[in-house]
Amino acid sequence: MAKDSGLVQRAFKLKYGIRFCLFVIAGMLGITLFLYLMTARTLGGSYGQAIYNIYDLKIRIFPLIFASFYSTALLALITAAIITISVLFSHKIAGPIYRIEENLKLIGSGDLTVDTRFRGEDQLVALADDINKMVRDLNHNVRSCGDALSDIEKFEERLAVLLKQDNPSDHDLKEAIADLKMGLNELKRATSGIKVKE
Repeated sequence: MAKDSGLVQRAFKLKYGIRFCLFVIAGMLGITLFLYLMTARTLGGSYGQAIYNIYDLKIRIFPLIFASFYSTALLALITAAIITISVLFSHKIAGPIYRIEENLKLIGSGDLTVDTRFRGEDQLVALADDINKMVRDLNHNVRSCGDALSDIEKFEERLAVLLKQDNPSDHDLKEAIADLKMGLNELKRATSGIKVKE
């Protein structure tokens, strides 16, 4: 079975949807059961008692019908409000999570120009700021390593040119080696904060 690579897993989305639907169905069944219990009565043993019970039921059923209509309308309004609020809040959370997921894929593939931005009212704005800080720090480290490697390359070429000469001076060789050592120290300093898993 393939693993779901998203931040919000498909199983979670499915469970959330099923629970929401079960909540709405349970509310409707509760109202139906309440109405049934309010109207479920025997008609009685005699004809007169049955007529009286039917008349009494007629008097009581009209308010119940209107009450059930209003209850159903109220339940429908509450359900619509809950659905609207759920959609709005899930959009404010799921949208940023999707953008973070996509940006993290880009960062993982080596694109350090990614800038994670959200609208001001979106959730997870603090997480976006942390991701942007991480990308800036990575940019700084990579740039420092690149500069150190470029310097090392120049110093290596200079040393290679000196070594190809017939009689290079000791002073020039020492200077080239010192420069190469300085470049290696810069590279070591630039990579000192990077921890890797072995």
